[in-house]
Amino acid sequence: MAEEDAQSGRARGDASAALLAAALGKVSDNPRVDALIERQIALADLQIADLEREDQVRHWSLRVHHVSDVLKLGFELAAALVVTAIAAIIGGAMWTAAHDNGLVIEAFNVPADMAANGLSGEVVATKVQDRLAWMLAHTDSIREANSFRNNWGDDIKVQIPDTGVSIGELYRYLAAWLGHQTHITGEVWRAGGKVSLSIRTGGDPARTLTAPESRFDDLIAKGAEAVYAKTQPYRWAVFLDTESRSTEAIAAVRDLALSGPLEERPWGYTFWGLLTVSHGNDIWGNLEKQRTANRLAPDLPNVAYNLAAAEEAVNHDEAALHAMQRAHVLYQAPAARQLASYAVAIQILMSAQESDELLGDYVDSQAQMRAVAALPDYADVHSLVPFVISENLARMHDVSGSERAEQGRKDEEALVSFFDAGSDNPEFRPPGIARAFVRGDWAAARAGLLALKNSPQMRVPAAAVLGPWLSLQLAYADAGLGDLAAAHTLTDSLPVDCYDCLRVRGQIAAFEHRWDVANDLFAKAVNAAPSIPFAHLEWGQMLMAKGDLEGAIAKFEHAHQKSPHFADPLEMWGEALIAKNRSDLALAKFEEANKYAPNWRRLHQKWGEALMWSGNKDEAKKQFTLARNLAANKS
Repeated sequence: MAEEDAQSGRARGDASAALLAAALGKVSDNPRVDALIERQIALADLQIADLEREDQVRHWSLRVHHVSDVLKLGFELAAALVVTAIAAIIGGAMWTAAHDNGLVIEAFNVPADMAANGLSGEVVATKVQDRLAWMLAHTDSIREANSFRNNWGDDIKVQIPDTGVSIGELYRYLAAWLGHQTHITGEVWRAGGKVSLSIRTGGDPARTLTAPESRFDDLIAKGAEAVYAKTQPYRWAVFLDTESRSTEAIAAVRDLALSGPLEERPWGYTFWGLLTVSHGNDIWGNLEKQRTANRLAPDLPNVAYNLAAAEEAVNHDEAALHAMQRAHVLYQAPAARQLASYAVAIQILMSAQESDELLGDYVDSQAQMRAVAALPDYADVHSLVPFVISENLARMHDVSGSERAEQGRKDEEALVSFFDAGSDNPEFRPPGIARAFVRGDWAAARAGLLALKNSPQMRVPAAAVLGPWLSLQLAYADAGLGDLAAAHTLTDSLPVDCYDCLRVRGQIAAFEHRWDVANDLFAKAVNAAPSIPFAHLEWGQMLMAKGDLEGAIAKFEHAHQKSPHFADPLEMWGEALIAKNRSDLALAKFEEANKYAPNWRRLHQKWGEALMWSGNKDEAKKQFTLARNLAANKS
């Protein structure tokens, strides 16, 4: 074994020597062996060089193939983009055509001599187009165009026939196939020395109008009106009313309500109701139509708002409150998209404000009106702002603040039919009358009411809306002056389901110390409008006058629960607690009432009394001083 290892070591040494000799250029002493080795080395070098060239060619080929693939991909992408673009254009054209609700007025057929004199068929179509555009611009409606069945909005165009095949012709084919365009066609001809215009909408029978040729523009106007009435019946009725064509407007909207498309009928009924008041002084007819509109479309916010106003006009205050609160919610719901956004923004605030007034929350009512004033005006609502704020302040017993707010109005924005009585005396307007009642000045209140009632401005619709209110307020003023017979004459014939009627009758009975009658009337009023605080408050005042302090406090508490931001129940609750020798409990009521009527003189006077009875003379003096200052300012 040792010998084998030695031989293996010698062999490895010989191989190493051979490799070393080869590296040094000499392998053996035989020149032929060396030559062979050199040739093998040269052959290896040639093979290496060839492989290197092949590798370069292969890399170049790969680059060429890569560039070719990139170019091919780019071409395919470009082709795909072109195809996609063509498909998008075709798809877009089809979608546009499918949603094309425009009004297309085709060139009229006219006599050759008229065309030769410049009155071609295209000119006649353009005249009709111009008249329709003018009518659209003079239709004052908050209804959005996309809520109409046949809505062409401002998309009115004259179609001039093309010759041959064109993009325009292809689109017209698509629109005729997929869309809902309204096509107007017509003819003009002469007969019997006059000119006639025949105009039709789609496939409907033509309307033919005839007049002397000198009045051809009148024919155009009447023809455009026929198109408007046929295709846009609601807008047509609004246009007629805007143009003071009230008889025609009522006839048009009545037809729409009774026999129009189902989705148009609630719009017809609600507008018909408004016209019933504005041109017929019929508040009950309006209520009937608003209720019908509401049954047909309970999700339309403007219908709910109009219903609330109609219910309030007949003194159904509970129904009015619920309808107004529902309108406030609906104005913020998807159905409000059928109305112009600028109108919706204001109506959201106005519906909240009117709900506040029905609940006696005059602080929030003012906040809503100030927010209205910050928005762009709509339907002259801005003119209401100072009057509403003024009357709210009066009902918060802030007489001076009420006067200042009313003085801030702009005369040119005043709604004289509702707020002016043909006199410069501000006390003859509703805020001034409210101030007189707050001061307990019955004579001034009665004078203001009579001036307003006899004013030439008390015409339709003011008389319809304010008439019942005036009778009730006059009856209350007469009762305050001691003329109970006159008060009864005004109230005894009024409806039994009238919330304010029941309240005023109850107050008159309280003036007469007919406690059982007053109790029964206030109970009926509370039952008629359980969500509204005023009858609860007045019932409590009657019970307090009768000497039933516990009963009075219960009614004041109920009124406060109905309207937590109404100061009067809290103040009267405090007075009842003083009468029960619980001035300590009255302090909290007066402090809370002060949040909602901070400038009420009587509140601070009674607060001072409660503080005095509670032993806090320093704080009592502060309240008495504040009351005296407010008395000097007539608050």
